[in-house]
Amino acid sequence: MRFFILPGLLLLLAAPAMAQAPCPADFQAHSAPLVCSCSTEAAVSGKVWGTGDYTTDSRVCRAAVHAGAIPVSGGLVMVSPAEGRPTYTGTTQNGVTTTNYGPWPASFNVDAIQSCPETFENEPAPMTCSCTAEAGRTGTVWGTGTYTTDSRICRAAIHAGAITSTGGVVLVTPAPGQQAYRGSAANGVTTTNYGPWGGSFTVAPAIGDAPAPRAPAAAALPACPADFEGRTEDLACRCSAAQIATGTVYGTGIFTADSAICRAARQSGVIGPEGGPVSIVALAGQDEYFPSTANGITTLRFGPYGASFSFRR
Repeated sequence: MRFFILPGLLLLLAAPAMAQAPCPADFQAHSAPLVCSCSTEAAVSGKVWGTGDYTTDSRVCRAAVHAGAIPVSGGLVMVSPAEGRPTYTGTTQNGVTTTNYGPWPASFNVDAIQSCPETFENEPAPMTCSCTAEAGRTGTVWGTGTYTTDSRICRAAIHAGAITSTGGVVLVTPAPGQQAYRGSAANGVTTTNYGPWGGSFTVAPAIGDAPAPRAPAAAALPACPADFEGRTEDLACRCSAAQIATGTVYGTGIFTADSAICRAARQSGVIGPEGGPVSIVALAGQDEYFPSTANGITTLRFGPYGASFSFRR
């Protein structure tokens, strides 16, 4: 563990969630996940069918209270599409009573969006979480693109371009420890050099301020292009084993747009050697991209480069 003194170490960083688009009344017109905000008014009214998985014509925010994702006072939620069910069972939970129903062609489920922890230490799995403006203002960060696990998550997210200084919702993904971390200045945040460290994380914006959809069948996805050059929108696609075997990759966690997508995906650990589906996030260019070796693939140093991409799990 690194020891140092931070002014205001005991300052509580918790704060109300940042402004977020209001949730739709229901999920009928939606086929992709979203993160949205439920008001008190939206949380206390409307009809809901089902438990856990709800019919798409159910009221989203009322279902969120039933699911335990938010209190009746409202809050941020993640709403994800799910398959239709032959039956929906009504129950009483958290002060909300839902109703039985028969077959319905599509469903949704609702999860809470928690505030990001200060650091990624003792967090072995990917997480979607929210950063307030206050959480991004203080703390030390080591690395660029890939950060030591004791770096401040929300400040690293600003540095990586995943959110602005006003906060936002991010996906934080574990990465292998590195032999060296290089500091840099980006987006108003200056990070610090460090030597070997046992664990890392990368941070990316959630899709449309929302986490990735529950994995679609790989067969339904198009084959990934060779690289991400010229693209500005997020992309879901499928990598083959042959694509993993070829191409050059620049960076760690965040890669130059001309890097080989599938080889970068394997290096990041989001797919195995046989390939599979990936969700790619379009990111701004970085001042520098740092090399590393993971999963049998060594990436190269480069910088600056005008556009980047990363992955979410």
